[in-house]
Amino acid sequence: MLKELLKNPGALFFAVLVHVALIAILVVSIQWNSKPAALPGNAEIVQATVIDESKLRAEKQRKLDAEQAKRQAEEQRRQAELDRQRAEAQRQRDAQETAQKQKQQEAELQKRAKIKADQEAKVKQRIAEQKQQSERESKRKADEQRKAVEAKRKVEQQRKADEARRQRENEQFLRQQMAQEEADRVAQAKAEQQRRELASKMSLYSAQLQNIVNGNWIRPATARTGLKCTVHVRLIPGGEVVEAHVTRSSGDAAFDRSAETAVLRSSPLPAPPDPSFREFDFIFNPDTEG
Repeated sequence: MLKELLKNPGALFFAVLVHVALIAILVVSIQWNSKPAALPGNAEIVQATVIDESKLRAEKQRKLDAEQAKRQAEEQRRQAELDRQRAEAQRQRDAQETAQKQKQQEAELQKRAKIKADQEAKVKQRIAEQKQQSERESKRKADEQRKAVEAKRKVEQQRKADEARRQRENEQFLRQQMAQEEADRVAQAKAEQQRRELASKMSLYSAQLQNIVNGNWIRPATARTGLKCTVHVRLIPGGEVVEAHVTRSSGDAAFDRSAETAVLRSSPLPAPPDPSFREFDFIFNPDTEG
């Protein structure tokens, strides 16, 4: 009760005022009931006057107390109405706060539900994307494997084709080489045959030249038996000698000059066995019989 009065100062003031009024009424009642002491002479008149005045004061005081009690009751009623209005306002505020809190809680729950739904949607989306990525990766690997198999098959086909081509080329090369070797053998045999024939002809030609040059040679006084030298001879068409000089000396300068002079005197010489054979080395050895 005291806590409630402390919370409401108006009610506390009204309660104090009521208690003061009750104490005043009690005091007046005690004075009213007490008989005054008898006075000599005009004691009755004085007593009557006192009683009348006391009644008047008591009546006045009663009216004042009644008015005050009425005012206090009215104040109490008004205070009670204010308390009721405050309580109602407080209740409404509490209800509003409760409703606001509930609304906030609902909004928070909705927000959390939306966040959870968004998270679940994102998780589902990530799962779907991962699935799609996995499918794409599987397809890519399958395509790469297929391409690798196809490339390996093409490489193997190309290798076999290249091997077959190389084998054909090798066989063709071997045939060409064998044909070339055969042609070379034939050409070499023919060239050898021509060389031998030419050598034989040149041998006869050299013997012929030796007889001709010996017939035009004049032996120097210093010439000894067994001397010989190599003379380079250059002819022009018709057999005319345009050059004759010793390329390998006999050791006797007079003998060498006599050999060169003998070749020049023998011009024109017989045509060589080969028409293109215009230069040759002739070994001059006068001691050799042609």
